[in-house]
Amino acid sequence: MTTPSHGDVGTGGPQKVPLSQLIHLMAEYQKLGTHRQTFLPAPTSDTFMRGCGIVAGGFAAVGVICVTVGAYPGALAIGLLALVPASMAFFRGRRNRRHRAARLDLFDVGMTVYRSGEQVAGFRWDSAEVRQQVIPFQNSAHTEYSLRMSGPDGAEAAFDDTLFGDARDWGRAIQSAVTLAQLPRAVAAIDDGATVHLGEIALDLTALYFHSRAYTWEQIQLIDARSGLVRMKVDGNWVSLTPVGQIPNFYIFNELAERLRLAAAAEAAAESTDPELPTITPTAEPDPPTPVVVSDPTVDNAPETAADQQIEPPTPTAKGTAKSPNRPSQDLSAASN
Repeated sequence: MTTPSHGDVGTGGPQKVPLSQLIHLMAEYQKLGTHRQTFLPAPTSDTFMRGCGIVAGGFAAVGVICVTVGAYPGALAIGLLALVPASMAFFRGRRNRRHRAARLDLFDVGMTVYRSGEQVAGFRWDSAEVRQQVIPFQNSAHTEYSLRMSGPDGAEAAFDDTLFGDARDWGRAIQSAVTLAQLPRAVAAIDDGATVHLGEIALDLTALYFHSRAYTWEQIQLIDARSGLVRMKVDGNWVSLTPVGQIPNFYIFNELAERLRLAAAAEAAAESTDPELPTITPTAEPDPPTPVVVSDPTVDNAPETAADQQIEPPTPTAKGTAKSPNRPSQDLSAASN
């Protein structure tokens, strides 16, 4: 939901309404609970605007000199050139002032976002969809935060770390809160045999579905989300899926996929070492010579590692039991550990 902007409340013409009051009204309507934290615009240090001002000032000085010596055509031409950097500095300054009138507020069960000239948008953790353009990793030297929020009522808001300061704090807080509120429901749905849809990707107990193709969990060896693209290793081959920014609530997708993939891998390992299989005791024979194994240099024998999957922030766990008529019941939460 969005509230009216500053000039849209009141009678007898536009009325100025304090921003704090609009945020309070939104929080009350959405039942967002207790206010927890406010994030204000990041400090502006715009070297581009200062550079444009310096260039425009230089042109203006040259123009004054031209007028002094009577070179009026040259002064006119230089004056027109000075308008270019001056205009760029003017519009950049307006943009910076508009950004300074922004505010992000976090509550117990939701959040509000306000940007100058727009309406206050409110979102609840249990129903919001958040899309993040790039997924941060724990070993990343620099992390960018760019989020796009949407709600079931049509409310939308987009913001990034160039708008609000302390991006690591609000970025992790929003993703963790949405995951905490919606992951248990998604786990329960899959345990009941339902299919969970996350954008173009769908998941159930047996497979991951993308563009009318099904990839069983036994086939999937690894899921990777680096470079802004989700891909997975299927039977030794990499398959590209979709950009990270196209998957709503990516951390829920990542948690569900890892639990189901690990559960399938654990089941396959248990079947390969089933103690109930009959064993045959051979008769005593001379020990054969020890074979010499020559490794093929074209084959990469290094074991797969999960180190690349240290996605930040860590998603919370939710209990659930995987139920399938063709396999024993398993605890999905245990598989993720």
